[in-house]
Amino acid sequence: MDSKSGKEEKEHQDPMPIEPPKPKIMTKPLPQILDELEDYIKRVEEAVLMAQAAAQESRSAAVQAKAAGEEAADAAKKAAEAAVAKVREEAATAIGAIGVRVSTLESEINTLKGQVRQEAQAVGQALLAAKDKHKEGSPFLK
Repeated sequence: MDSKSGKEEKEHQDPMPIEPPKPKIMTKPLPQILDELEDYIKRVEEAVLMAQAAAQESRSAAVQAKAAGEEAADAAKKAAEAAVAKVREEAATAIGAIGVRVSTLESEINTLKGQVRQEAQAVGQALLAAKDKHKEGSPFLK
């Protein structure tokens, strides 16, 4: 390890010190800088106009979407109301048919009750007649 003196180290350094970069305004001519600024301003103005147009289009699309949504909601509501009315009508028709069928069955049941009652009376009378006949013909019951 060689130890060098401070004087020798200074001699081995770069002869030109590094300078910080200069601002563009110091390196370009002013007319060129102004032209670049003017071009930049024009591009910004164009971008602003395009952004405003896009915003207007999006507002218009939002209004149209809202109207379409409201239209669809109205159509869905009308369709639902029509479906409910149809179901109610069908239910009322079915209830009416069931009521008619129940009335018919009640009438048939009442008719059958009357027939059963008559047959029971006929069987009862036949049994009484058979009993009486049996009493008359029996040698034990006289």
